[in-house]
Parts: sequence; structure tokens; C-alpha cells
Amino acid sequence: MKKSRRKIKTMKKVEIFGRTSLSSKRGITMNSMNLMVAGLCASVLSACVSIAALDYEKINDAHIYDYDPTTKLGDRIYGTIVCDFEHDNPGRNSHGGPVAIEYANGTLAAFHTNTDGHSLKGWSEYALSKDGGRTWDMYNKFKYSYDTYQLNPKRPAWVEEGLVTSKGTVVLFISHFRTTDNSRTNNGFMRSYDHGATWTEYQPLDESFVGYPAAVAVGGETNYVLIDSNNGPHVLYTSTDDGCSWSKRSTLPLDGTKWYGAMCLMEDGRLLAGAYDSKDENHFYYCISKDQGHTWGEQKRAYVDKKIRDPEVAYLAGRYYLHGRSGNSGKYGNRFVIYQSGDGENWGEGIIVNNDVNGPDGYSHNCIINKYKKDVPNELMVLYSIIYEPYKKRNTNEYVFFVKPLPEPGHLK
Repeated sequence: MKKSRRKIKTMKKVEIFGRTSLSSKRGITMNSMNLMVAGLCASVLSACVSIAALDYEKINDAHIYDYDPTTKLGDRIYGTIVCDFEHDNPGRNSHGGPVAIEYANGTLAAFHTNTDGHSLKGWSEYALSKDGGRTWDMYNKFKYSYDTYQLNPKRPAWVEEGLVTSKGTVVLFISHFRTTDNSRTNNGFMRSYDHGATWTEYQPLDESFVGYPAAVAVGGETNYVLIDSNNGPHVLYTSTDDGCSWSKRSTLPLDGTKWYGAMCLMEDGRLLAGAYDSKDENHFYYCISKDQGHTWGEQKRAYVDKKIRDPEVAYLAGRYYLHGRSGNSGKYGNRFVIYQSGDGENWGEGIIVNNDVNGPDGYSHNCIINKYKKDVPNELMVLYSIIYEPYKKRNTNEYVFFVKPLPEPGHLK
């Protein structure tokens, strides 16, 4: 198993409710037994030291953590690395996709691209973790994507969304591109019945429709994919046969200036979907469906104090989470931010996750994990990209961090 060059020995947890944060030192490999014992003792001692939390570490009734003790919330780098192109393949870029999934056997998968800089010239890869995100088997090529690129580098195919049905079937949504004009030419999907070991043949989603598969949701036997179409509107496709076939269900009221897309199933079964406006990054634009996406309420907007771009949403244990790039300008611009809400419509103060100073990025995805484990609370895993080269090149690595609700959450006002 190939892992990051970082030696991850112990978990670091940062509690996010205005109290304290605990961190442990990086484990160090030593030849001398005496020095090894001394190093272990130092690690134990340092793990007992409380460090005052920063002012922006405030998410009610939850805490954020990762498995790399060398990173700290609010630093330029925060998270456990799952794609380290900076050291393992300099000059390559990871941020296409990305897609985070928990397979029904408990394996975590983090899909991303391997491209020649900030371009379409490349394929999709993935990292796997069988221990809850502590360690990762990195740089596995997704065969269909890799083979397609080798056949014709001007017509690549990337994994851009994915879900796991209620029966455990994995469905990946794949877009084909044309590099001459950087456009998507068709969308399709592939399924796996054995937790990603093998895949069915590529099938077109709808040969009359092309767009960006931007978000997914699963509600019982109904599976949803939200697509930002080439022509402007956001369109919802659904499957009720375990992902074998997909059909258009509705067109959302999000107007033509709203980009990308985010979606999650709400606590009461409604669907929340939204997008961002590049000219109004201080608001998250959204709409809600009460009837499984057949019809939608009017487009609304919600204020976010540190802006939002390339948004993603999730629901977990009575709380809604919104994350993405903190806009392209302003005091907190080009960072990565996460917000929390009690109702999915009114968002609290944004928490700056990482202070990346190299330039804009922060493409992200999320999934709920621990769904297949008994007596283990569900958590949110967030996968996102951070630039490792200056603004003009915009090459990235991929990281994950986790949001875990406290055992007895209170109530947001």
C-alpha cells in the first residue's frame, strides 16, 4: 500500500465549540531504542497539552479532526493527504471531480484527477482507505478513464459524481470532454456490485442531454443526480431501479447565472439544492422540493459571511453543512470555508478550514461515513484540494478531514 510521505502516527482532534484543541506531535522513526522511547514519551506528553482555540473555531455541537498531527485548523494546509502530487508527481493536478464515497463494505474512496496542470489532459484516479481514513492506498487509476485518455488524449473521460444505492451498488457518473473547446460532449454512468472491484460497461445517461454532474442524493429506493446543463438550467435525473436506468424528473428554478450545484436530502425527506453566483458570492442560492424533486419552490438566497463558491452541502445529525471556496475576493477570499445550519436555510459564521495563500482552489465533495458500522456514529468526510504551486500553475494535492457530531447535540437558535 502506497501512502503519503508524511508519517501519520496518532490522531489529532480539534474541538469546534469555542473551548480547546488537542494536538499530538508527529511520530518519529529512530534507530536507537532509547531515542524511540524518549520520542514516544514526548508524544504522549504533548498530547496532554491544551492549546486555546482560535476565535473562528466555532461550529456548535460538533468537532473537526484529521489524522495528520502536523496540520492545524486554519493553517495553510489542513487535513490528511490522499494525493501528494507535490512530492510524488510534481506538476500534476488533482482537483478534477472530486468524489468522496463510502462503499457498503466500509471502504472509503476519494476520486480525483491526474492531469497536466490546470487542464483536461489526464484521467481520474482514486485513493482507498480501509481503516476509516487513517491511511490511504493512493494513485489507483480508474481504468475506463485512463484507457479513454490513452486512446485519444483530446477526448478524456472523468469521474465527476458518485453514489451508493440503498442496496450497496456503486454508481459513478462520468463526463466525456473535448479539449479543443474545453466542453463536455456526453454523460454516462458505470456501476459496481462488488465495492469498486469491477465495473459494468459505460452507459449513456441521456443522449439528448449534456452537462456537469454536480451533486447526488439517495433517499430509500430513489437515487438522484443534479446536473448543471451545458445550456444553463440545473436538471434533476433520478433512478428507482438501483441505478440501472436514469430519467429526467424536473428542471430546477435556479436561474442561468447560477453555477455548479449542491444537493442533499433534508432531515424530513425534502430535497435541498443550490448553486452559487460568481457576481454575488455572499449568498448561497437554493430551492427546496417537498415531493422528491417533481416540483420545486422558488429560488431563494441565504447570506454567508465569508462567501461561497463551488458549494457542497450535507446533512448530519440535526445539522446542515455548506462548504467550498470562500469566494474569489475579499478579506477571506480563496480560502476553504465550512458553515453550519440548523434548518438548511440560515447559515452561521463561516469557519476558515485552511488559509491557502497560493491562489484560488477548494474544489470539494463530501460523504457520510460509518453508515455500515454498528454502534459507531455517522460522520462527515470532506475531500478538497489545496494548491501547492503558485497561482499561475494552480496544481493541487487532495486532503480529507472529518466532522463528528457530539453525542448529545443541542439546538441552534
